[in-house]
Order: sequence, then structure tokens, then C-alpha cells
Amino acid sequence: MTITLFDCKDVAAAFGNYAHGVVIPPSAVTIHLAGQVGVRPDGTIPGDAGEQTRIIFENFRIILESRGFAFSDIVKMNYFVVEAEDLPAIRAVRDSLIPAPFPAASLVLVKALGRPEWKLEIECIAARTGAE
Repeated sequence: MTITLFDCKDVAAAFGNYAHGVVIPPSAVTIHLAGQVGVRPDGTIPGDAGEQTRIIFENFRIILESRGFAFSDIVKMNYFVVEAEDLPAIRAVRDSLIPAPFPAASLVLVKALGRPEWKLEIECIAARTGAE
């Protein structure tokens, strides 16, 4: 059995690049990645939401690859964003890195994150069959 990302035609169409649901078979290995924020390894934080998003996805890439996974194995993403006006920059970075079929996703606008410099936090789940 394979991992299946799907849309359901009996509900409203997706409002962006995401799937309505994911079926993960019992044989799959699943990784839950902690929320990542846009902080460089040296501790610096860019003021731009697009650059913070690039850093987050680079962190995901490094973490996923450490276990033999790739962006194409992401099945669910949760976005926590402070300012709605940052959404186009965030989506542009995501769309340049996450391939179709797109994972399931949720987006929540929040009042604040753990530090005032953080513009967003993203967490994700990746799954694949035949992984260790």
C-alpha cells in the first residue's frame, strides 16, 4: 500500500496548494518534525518573512535528509503566521520547494510567537514506505 494524498470532491475545493487528506498505511515510517522558526544556525533572525520561510525549509531539508526523507515525503504541514500580509512571501517560498501532489495543511494566524522577531513557525509530518 502507498501513501495517498487526496482531495474530496464532496467538500469545498482547497483554497491553495494543499490536499484535503492523507492516507498513511501501517507499513509507513512517520516523522513528526517540531515547529521550526526562521533562525539561522548563528542565531541571527532576518526581518523578512520570505527569508525566515527559506530558513525554516532549509531546517526541514536537513532534518528530513538525516533520516533518508525528502520534501516529497511531507504529508502534513501546520503554519502559524503572525501577519496576514506575509502570506504571499511565505507561499512563494513554499511553492518553490514543495512538489505536487501537495500535502495536507492548516494555516493559523496568531497574535504572537515565542519571540517578537519570529514572523512564522511551521511544523510538519513526513511519511514514507520502505524507510528506516
